[in-house]
Amino acid sequence: MATSGSIQIPRRLPLLLTRDGVLLPGSSMRCSVDTPGNVELVRSRLLRGTSLKSTIIGVIPNTRDPATDSEQLPALHRIGTAALAVQVVGSNWPKPHYTLLVTGLCRFQVVAVLKERPYPVAEVEQLDRLEELSGKAELKEALGELSEQFYKYAVQLVDMLDGSVPAVSKLKRLLNSVPREFLPDVLTSIIRTSNEEKLQILDAVELEERFKVTIPLLLRQIEGLKLLHKTRNPKLDDEKRIVAIRPLRKLGGGAGRPYPLESTDDDDEESDDIILLEKKIRSCSMPEPALKVCTKELKRLKKMPQSMPEYALTRNYLELMAELPWSKSSRAFCF
Repeated sequence: MATSGSIQIPRRLPLLLTRDGVLLPGSSMRCSVDTPGNVELVRSRLLRGTSLKSTIIGVIPNTRDPATDSEQLPALHRIGTAALAVQVVGSNWPKPHYTLLVTGLCRFQVVAVLKERPYPVAEVEQLDRLEELSGKAELKEALGELSEQFYKYAVQLVDMLDGSVPAVSKLKRLLNSVPREFLPDVLTSIIRTSNEEKLQILDAVELEERFKVTIPLLLRQIEGLKLLHKTRNPKLDDEKRIVAIRPLRKLGGGAGRPYPLESTDDDDEESDDIILLEKKIRSCSMPEPALKVCTKELKRLKKMPQSMPEYALTRNYLELMAELPWSKSSRAFCF
């Protein structure tokens, strides 16, 4: 539906409801799909079509998909993100579920829910049309100082990161190639921010407000890195690699223009994800026998081509193991 370098989303969108994670335009996010409505959406709208990337869906944050068909649909978050599905992997263990990789296109507002079952479909109003704003001289003049201030902090932050990390080198190229109107969304999705903060950025429909809300997040990240530099220790390099910045995948242009990342390598992007998964496994306090098994499976995963069916199964297994509440316990009752 792209026209004249911009994107026009449909007036009706099938909705993917997410409780954890906030997808911002121009960024990518993995979603775990295991509830009835979300599973049916993936099966009927993404897996039955001729082209995965031809279907635009709406991703609604901060909204729980009902666990059963008998539950009522909860109130939807007002603002969502229109998205393209980039990848779908599935598994039947321990129950049927999918992992969905989506890339955000633009914001939309829910006007009315048209259908609730088997998955919600809503009438929506597109909000982001930044390609139109870019040509308005009055907007450029109004945002000029704010945009320059934001860009200065963004460059300062990137210069403090480990340039040998693929995600950091890609981010440096992004700063010089992406229109500045897109940077608040892109950087918020990469730096260490909470879901509440991402939600605040998503809800900032006006561009000026978006810049103002994002600048304090950049400053906090800069101050955190300064503190790391002052308390330098042997683990600093790992911290800079994993804590300071989230993995950066190929980003789609929020206004229908692809960001110039043709030179990026998918293997580098996947390796960043595996690094985070490995850190999550080592920090979840699982017992030694379980850790040995996960370490062995992780080594196999690193050597395994992504095209193999076993890759998705192994990755889902490791993500499940990392999410189990190993550090929690409950009292046992004997009868």
